[in-house]
Amino acid sequence: MIVSLIVAIAVTILAVYFASYNLTVVTVNLFGYSVQGTAGLLMVVALGIGVLVGVLLMLPSVISRSWALMRHKRKLQELQNASVAEIMDDRQAQEPAEENEA
Repeated sequence: MIVSLIVAIAVTILAVYFASYNLTVVTVNLFGYSVQGTAGLLMVVALGIGVLVGVLLMLPSVISRSWALMRHKRKLQELQNASVAEIMDDRQAQEPAEENEA
């Protein structure tokens, strides 16, 4: 987690540095819309949009993994509880047998 944060901060610093040195005004035409801005700023915006699309594409698999992990944890807890109950039942069954032998 900390490594990801450090990488994100480094990329942000590099993007701002890049944008500050690319001050040429350019025009971008996309789907009939025209946008003017500095080359650096438009590239930083494109980077941000790319990161956002990547996160949105990863989101379904992250959610499904977390649900699967919750199901597995719940199943493990049920199995542990059943195992403890079985052990307790075995001990209770053995106690009267030991008392009869004495």
